[in-house]
Amino acid sequence: MADAPTPPAAPAAPAPALAPGDCLACRGAGQVVSNLGGEPRLVPCPWCEGSGLRLAGHDAQARWRQELSADGGHRALVTASGPPAAAAV
Repeated sequence: MADAPTPPAAPAAPAPALAPGDCLACRGAGQVVSNLGGEPRLVPCPWCEGSGLRLAGHDAQARWRQELSADGGHRALVTASGPPAAAAV
C-alpha cells in the first residue's frame, strides 16, 4: 500500500505590520545584520541611524560616497594574504 501524499505546508505567518514611521530596512528594530568582515554581526541601521524610525531625506550611502571622492575613488581592501591592497570601487 502506498503512503498518502503529504499535504502542503502551511504558509509562513505574515510579517508584523509596521507603524507608519518605522524604518523599512530594519523593520523598526534599529539594527541590521552585517556580514562585512566575514562574521555576521548586528550593527546600527545606516538608514535610520539606529533609531528604528524613518528619517526623511536621509541618504545611508552618502558617507561612503564622500569617502570615495576623498580618496580618488579607491578604497583599501583587506586580503587574506596580507596587508590592504588598493582597488578601484
